[in-house]
Amino acid sequence: MKLHFPRPAQGAVGTAENRRRTLKNGAYAAALTAVVLAALILLNLVVGAVPAQYTRFDISTGQMFTLTETTRALLDTVDRDVTALYLGITGEEDTNVTELLDRYAGACPHFRWQQRDPNLYPNLSGEYSGAGVGDVILLCGDNSEVVSYGSLYAQDYSSYYTTGYAQTYFAAEGAITTALANVLRTGTLPLYAMTGHGEAALEGDFAQTLQNAGFGVETLSLVTAGAVPEDAAALVVNAPQVDYTEADVAALRTYLQGGGRLLAVTDFTVATPNLDALLEEYGLSRQPGVLIETDLNYYLYNYPQTYLLPDIPQNDVTAGIAQGMYALAPVAQGIVSDPMQDFEYYPLLTTSDAAYSKVDYQTAESFAQTGEDPAGPFDLAVASADGQSGARVVWLNCANLLDAGADQVVYGGNAQWLGSAVNWLCGQQNAPVIDPKSMNGVVPDVPAVAAIALGILLVIVLPLAVLIAGAVYCLLRRRR
Repeated sequence: MKLHFPRPAQGAVGTAENRRRTLKNGAYAAALTAVVLAALILLNLVVGAVPAQYTRFDISTGQMFTLTETTRALLDTVDRDVTALYLGITGEEDTNVTELLDRYAGACPHFRWQQRDPNLYPNLSGEYSGAGVGDVILLCGDNSEVVSYGSLYAQDYSSYYTTGYAQTYFAAEGAITTALANVLRTGTLPLYAMTGHGEAALEGDFAQTLQNAGFGVETLSLVTAGAVPEDAAALVVNAPQVDYTEADVAALRTYLQGGGRLLAVTDFTVATPNLDALLEEYGLSRQPGVLIETDLNYYLYNYPQTYLLPDIPQNDVTAGIAQGMYALAPVAQGIVSDPMQDFEYYPLLTTSDAAYSKVDYQTAESFAQTGEDPAGPFDLAVASADGQSGARVVWLNCANLLDAGADQVVYGGNAQWLGSAVNWLCGQQNAPVIDPKSMNGVVPDVPAVAAIALGILLVIVLPLAVLIAGAVYCLLRRRR
């Protein structure tokens, strides 16, 4: 007897196969999804390890986060580990600063940065000279330097009273790169400031500038020392009130003949014939009279025409002065350069062509130019380099330039001038000068006619064209 089993319905068999196919496709989809997610996570980790400059494009105004060649050149020389500590409160970080620090770390394998929340690390303030919120601390070996948050930004109020707006600049790269150069230094150079002749002391921003440049300023009296120390990187004669004796000049001459370096700052109201005779040996002499400016762009507004704002020629000596900085030289006298063989000369501060030197200023009833007053331009600071002995001399014939009040008027321009000149004297690379980058966006000026045309195109024409194209496509599909 045969047993007959009912055959499953065709529809039931198809349903089972569909289920198996669906399960198989679902498993494939899940596996593929897992593989894609794993690949994305891996790609994200790889991209996160790539330096920021290769993964994040700088589309900011003024290229705020693009490192300059000056910074890159310095980072290329770093062969020791440098750590930057950013003192930012968690959740309140300045993304401008952190983005820039990422760029530093990406450009140099020896540079890294870490965030330190001051609320979690309160001892940092006492350990690093009052460092506070927003500051950046650079560490290299035993050297450290605090970059204050205030130095990371700069404000220009020069047009505030006419426009009602102040220009904001991102100055962080200049501040951090300067601090980086400082912590990389391994020692200080002895700079001797002469005493015993009523010389003025270097104080305030001038002393700080020299310290930041790696110089240790010490005093020197030839009366007690008898000679210049052998370790002297340079000598500073700052506005003596009496002339140097012949014995003093002989000691200075011996030092210079051995390749020494001298910065001489004189006050034209004080006669120093012995010191002048030494400077003449390097092709420099006084221009009689006091300098008067007639060009409005070359003297301080609302001040006498003797408060000079001279040009700062670009050369090796002035390389450490930021572009656009001024130097204020109140009451100065010119210097005449008499070129000598094997010597090189660099003008450092220069008046306009419209200036003149008032020769009889002590007895003249008027400061108007006469036929006896020579016309400009004049140099009131000159550098001289002896190619034979290696000696270098910088003469500044304006003692008031190293006055703290004058320096404040030009926002530290005089201190920058001093630091740049001393660096050149000692053969040191000038501190990196990086101009702040503007943070003020430029609003495009679109003419009214163009604005109306763009509005019609974007609001009416393009949407209408898309609707028509969609309708035509649907009709063609239906006909098929």
